[in-house]
Amino acid sequence: MPASSRARSERGVTVVTEPTARRGGDANAGRKAQTQARILDAAIALFAECGYDGASITAIAERAKVSRATVFWHFGDKSTLFQEACRRMLVPFIDKFRESITHLDANKRIFELFNVYEQFVSQYLGAIETFVRWALESDRMRASLQKPLFALHDQFLRDIRETLLELWGDPNEAAELAAAFIALLDGNLLLDLMEPNPTKRELRRAGLRRIAELVVQAKAQA
Repeated sequence: MPASSRARSERGVTVVTEPTARRGGDANAGRKAQTQARILDAAIALFAECGYDGASITAIAERAKVSRATVFWHFGDKSTLFQEACRRMLVPFIDKFRESITHLDANKRIFELFNVYEQFVSQYLGAIETFVRWALESDRMRASLQKPLFALHDQFLRDIRETLLELWGDPNEAAELAAAFIALLDGNLLLDLMEPNPTKRELRRAGLRRIAELVVQAKAQA
């Protein structure tokens, strides 16, 4: 029996226990994940309240109830912590997005893509406003935001393009239509931030859905 494993006798039956080192490693990994989660939650709150420059590592550490050294040990520097905090804010949307579309055929998926996007904007409008404010606050913050936000944006673009490719079969047309849809959605998001009138917002969204319907109908009639 490996030295790292232990055996004990229970009512005459030898029971092999899990290796001690493995159990210890699992426990350490769990504690590490919990510590990182506390730090990220504290960072998200303080970045939102104070901005990038106003949220100090000391304040983040105090809110997370850890030392400054612990923050640096887990994330290296403030810029990396900021990027990881942004990713943590986006994870719920990414998970919901993937779950919502994987089981649908292409015709239904194109509309569900729009629905999930609209739900995300409605649910996280405050967070989106925070992202925009951060991006405008300084060049350094904008550079830190680009990687996680563009990764999400590019994933959404790929999903639209792949869905349209299933519908149209032509990669060039699918890429062009996907770029057009993304431009419309991005423009609508900007208008939502600048002019949050619910009546106008719903009209814009209805217009986007109508364009998607026309695309699907055009393919069906081709």
